Amino acid sequence: MQQGILDPDATDYPLQRNDESMSNYTMMKQRISLHGLAPKIIKRNIILDSPTLVKLECELLIDANDLQMNAVTWTHENESISKNKYIHNITENKWLTSYEFVATERNTIGTYACIFNFTKEVRAEFHIKAPTVKGENKPLVSYVKDSIVMKCDSSIYKPVNWIWYRANGIELEPLNLSLISLKYDLCHKNANETKLRILELSEEDSGTYICKAMFPFGEQEGRAQLNVLSYMVPLKIFFAIAAEVVILVSLIILYEMKTKKNRCEEDVIKDTEEESTNLKSEDSKNPEMSTTRQRKSDEDLCNS
Repeated sequence: MQQGILDPDATDYPLQRNDESMSNYTMMKQRISLHGLAPKIIKRNIILDSPTLVKLECELLIDANDLQMNAVTWTHENESISKNKYIHNITENKWLTSYEFVATERNTIGTYACIFNFTKEVRAEFHIKAPTVKGENKPLVSYVKDSIVMKCDSSIYKPVNWIWYRANGIELEPLNLSLISLKYDLCHKNANETKLRILELSEEDSGTYICKAMFPFGEQEGRAQLNVLSYMVPLKIFFAIAAEVVILVSLIILYEMKTKKNRCEEDVIKDTEEESTNLKSEDSKNPEMSTTRQRKSDEDLCNS
């Protein structure tokens, strides 16, 4: 199976406008050069946003003196193109074939391939497509009663029209963008972008919004995810944090009180032990005073 690689010269080719035209169409010409019989598919992406006269060329650079070519063929979406619609010519070191057509609608774009049928198949592919649309990269977050603006753009390309939808399950619900709408405000300052402003947000406005760019070759879409929150949501978070702080402070205070109480009890015990030790020390140093104290104590007991 042949391996496909992108054309090293470029990736996406925008429409190249010039002075050549036929039947009022702008002309675009693209050529892919193939070097030798390497079993790889060279691929090139081409972007069209309007009806165009397209000329595709494949050039095989090889010493052709010792090679026999069975056929040169072109295909569109893997279906063969009639041989009388393309041309080819041969020189000593080059095979060149070209196919020309007018791209006007969806079924005229897609993948075109030129195939050189030697003992090994050599081919190149032109992937012609409509421009892509870029929506919002990250979910949008807003609050009830606020407003928000979401944007889609198609780079340098200009669609015929923009249409906004809201995803409702698997269905798309067109938005009411009439001039008298008090909910939505649409802005088209530039043809290649669209902005939708939603007013007086409610939690029911949360969901996926889709912008579709309408090109002659079909439609392309971008998406925006909106999350509408109640103001109680941040308050709940605040209260939860506050409760955690209160609990933590209470635990610290209880710990400090417990530590202080234990320290006081230890100090009382220590003082008592020191007092007892001091008394014993005094008794041992002055036995007469101890005897007198004992006699006085006995007399007190007798008198009582």
